[in-house]
Amino acid sequence: MTLIERIQRLRQAAADVEDEDRIKQRTGQLVSLGKAVDTTLGTLAGLDEAVAELRTSGFSLPAEVLARADQASKALRALTATLRQDGTASSTAGVQSAHTYAKSLRQTVEGAWKEKRQYTLPAINEDLVDTLDRSGIDVEAIRTKIEKARWQLKSLESRPLPKRGDIATLTTTLQNLAECGRDITELVDPILTEVIMDTQSPEGARLSAFTPDVLAGLAALGILDRFRVRL
Repeated sequence: MTLIERIQRLRQAAADVEDEDRIKQRTGQLVSLGKAVDTTLGTLAGLDEAVAELRTSGFSLPAEVLARADQASKALRALTATLRQDGTASSTAGVQSAHTYAKSLRQTVEGAWKEKRQYTLPAINEDLVDTLDRSGIDVEAIRTKIEKARWQLKSLESRPLPKRGDIATLTTTLQNLAECGRDITELVDPILTEVIMDTQSPEGARLSAFTPDVLAGLAALGILDRFRVRL
């Protein structure tokens, strides 16, 4: 092999290495763009579901905003089919534009969902529930209902965006808590409740509080034998 041939081979090898580096760089750019497209499409899909759910409670977005979100989704899907042929500069600009818009729209939808969760919890006398429990009255069903409702509210609070059915779940959960409050008051007569609460205090209830009606009520609840006279 002549010296010239060796030089030519070395030049070709160098060109091949350079081409390989360019291919790797190009591939890396395409992979990054593909991930960005997938992320933005996922964000837009989640926003679409959130907006549809919030609509059930009267929330709405201007038609032009919804149309732009739809256009952004379609443009990104079309972009995935042409990434290999399209120049990375224009592709990057398109993805960045869609990402910026999705981020802005997300802030609006998150704000609407946060506002929807600005509710007032129904009043529940948990001290009374504990007292009735210690007194032997079966309040397990009510306690379980309260715990389940609070778990559901905590779950909803942890979501930055609502999912399908969350508005109905929120409404039902608050209604269930309100029912728990009513169930507690209906479980025991208010006069009996006052006497039972007094018996749990350090001083105890006055003996005069145990009228015939109170004694009959405690007997009907099956807890009369739990009370003792302390001299």
